[in-house]
Amino acid sequence: MNKQIITQAAMACVLMLVFATASSAGNSKATNEQISALASMCSETASLRADRQAADSLYNRLGGYDKILEFTTEVVRRHNINDSIKHMFTNVDPKLVAKHVADFVAAGTGGTTQYTGRTLPASHAHLDLSDADFLSAGGDIVNAMKTVGYGQNEIDEMLCILMSLKDQVVFK
Repeated sequence: MNKQIITQAAMACVLMLVFATASSAGNSKATNEQISALASMCSETASLRADRQAADSLYNRLGGYDKILEFTTEVVRRHNINDSIKHMFTNVDPKLVAKHVADFVAAGTGGTTQYTGRTLPASHAHLDLSDADFLSAGGDIVNAMKTVGYGQNEIDEMLCILMSLKDQVVFK
């Protein structure tokens, strides 16, 4: 087995473990360890992700705009039933949130869609997100991606993108 396949398999295992155990993220030590593990895995696999992106954009591998909208709709649905974060979605139009997020994802992964919404800090500042909330939301994202049929490479890449944006949404 070559090193690239072993590294991908290891990353997949760590990412799944981190987000599968996000419900225990109320413990700040465990939360910090999970965030650190994600950051390390993303750093270690940056060249693998760059190679995949060079071969074909993540946007294309996510299936284009309509498939991304299906994914973001599922994410919002899951957030609305996630006991840890559902309070953040009261009085919010789920279809509008899903569309804004789809526009953001499409624009950021190589699509031609223009994102015209608020910045990440502006759209998240009032939510007062913690690292535990971030992990909980990440678990919803992983499960939504599985539900709509994305492969492990795309899940890993999306999670590493989320990690790269963490400091723009978590202010606690």
